Amino acid sequence: MGKFTIILNAISRYLVTAFILGLMTGCEEITPEIEGKINIVDSLISIGLKGYAIDSVYTEFDFYQGTNARITGFRKGIIRQEDGVIQSIQWSNTSPTVEYGGSYINYSYEGLRSEIWLNAHGFADIVTNRNSDGSLQSSLKYVYDAAGRLQYVCVERLGLAPVYVSYEYKDDSISILEENIAYQIPLSVQKETNKKRDNVGYICDVLRIGASPLTKAYVIIPDLYYQGIYGMPVKYLPADLIESRDLPNGTQSITRVGNSQFFYR
Repeated sequence: MGKFTIILNAISRYLVTAFILGLMTGCEEITPEIEGKINIVDSLISIGLKGYAIDSVYTEFDFYQGTNARITGFRKGIIRQEDGVIQSIQWSNTSPTVEYGGSYINYSYEGLRSEIWLNAHGFADIVTNRNSDGSLQSSLKYVYDAAGRLQYVCVERLGLAPVYVSYEYKDDSISILEENIAYQIPLSVQKETNKKRDNVGYICDVLRIGASPLTKAYVIIPDLYYQGIYGMPVKYLPADLIESRDLPNGTQSITRVGNSQFFYR
């Protein structure tokens, strides 16, 4: 075999290898769809939810209702209500702001700015929380299971060791493990039918019901739960104080779960 032939074969092998590598690096990873994925904003609009209150702090939504429906704004205030009917609202002088990019959401309220980077499913992937002076307050990394449910979160806070928060979904309860302490959220079962109560419209942020400190303080921003960025929502209600009202079409609307109340248009 001549020297020229050897060089030619070497060049050919190089070009074939380069072509294959180019195909491998040029192809994007295909993200499988999540079966039965829930669009919480569409659900809220369809059931007519206009706002929620935790204790007396009321939050009202402004929705964009076109393609890719989303929450465009929030108003907050102190509510006075009787029997689930709003009597008066003392509106706050400041309200949260929300900005949307192609793969991120920026949320700011009361001196804290949250930069939320989303994964291919539109769920929170990496969240960085900064104080008003730009200093880092905390950062979080989210991981979901194959069904799109929140599986665990790494919480990093300035000056503290990272903590992993894990979530386990059972048939009749949810278990949250934080700093070696397990918090249980039993799910509500109707005695008459022995069936779990549906989280109608997915309006209840069930993971925050379990009184698990890191989940409440860092993992889930209540307003952004309703944007649907924390994975597949819990389908059933927790076994806490539940109030609802019957609707003319035979369904029910949830008006209270624990210290959270829900108000409709």
